[in-house]
Amino acid sequence: MKTNPGLFFEDYRVGQVIDHAVPRTVGTGERALYHALYPARHALYSSDEFARQSGLPASPLDDLAAFHVVFGKSVPDISINAIANLGYAEGRWLKPVYAGDTLRSVSEVIGLKQNSSGKTGVVYVRTSGINQNDEPVMQFVRWVMVRKRDDTAPAPETVVPDLKGTLHISDLVIPDGLDFTNYDTTMSGEPHRWGDYEIGENIFTKLVLSNKNQKMLTIRCYTFLNNKLTAAS
Repeated sequence: MKTNPGLFFEDYRVGQVIDHAVPRTVGTGERALYHALYPARHALYSSDEFARQSGLPASPLDDLAAFHVVFGKSVPDISINAIANLGYAEGRWLKPVYAGDTLRSVSEVIGLKQNSSGKTGVVYVRTSGINQNDEPVMQFVRWVMVRKRDDTAPAPETVVPDLKGTLHISDLVIPDGLDFTNYDTTMSGEPHRWGDYEIGENIFTKLVLSNKNQKMLTIRCYTFLNNKLTAAS
């Protein structure tokens, strides 16, 4: 039987670039599924007309829905043999993703550290989501604890990347054309703006729209869809 066992800790090298299979063209179905599983409350991601009034050509795919696609493509090469997904850093959304865009994922290994047991190690990667125009739409760092295929394999030189604890405002990207000058607070369902909030302020949420089961169902659905599409290709 032919199968892809994935990469083990000793297979990674700092500077290694991995092109992940399989590119995925997203459509309005992704938005509908995501909103059904994890109800969206943001007009910009729900209404094409609201998005156009805010300077965008159409309503973009929810940022986290796009993230699930990009992240999911990296799993067979980065974390299929992982014991634990340890953390994320420096996540940035660089361009909106629209229905009809085709996304692919590319990861660069930026750090390696074998654990004291000698049976596992931590792999640090910077993953980019790239559209059909070869434009990066998002980028994030994550690190995972990965099994070794051979416990006797020599440990690589330890390289732990120096990651930002927080992103500076200059690291963030505002989508081209986005303009909230005429932002419709009635249609958005929220009258408060950035300047209305203060550090330490308590916000009471009357309606909870998600729970643990809903979150797990969302993750499973996107994992299932990615796996099915990969197998079909």
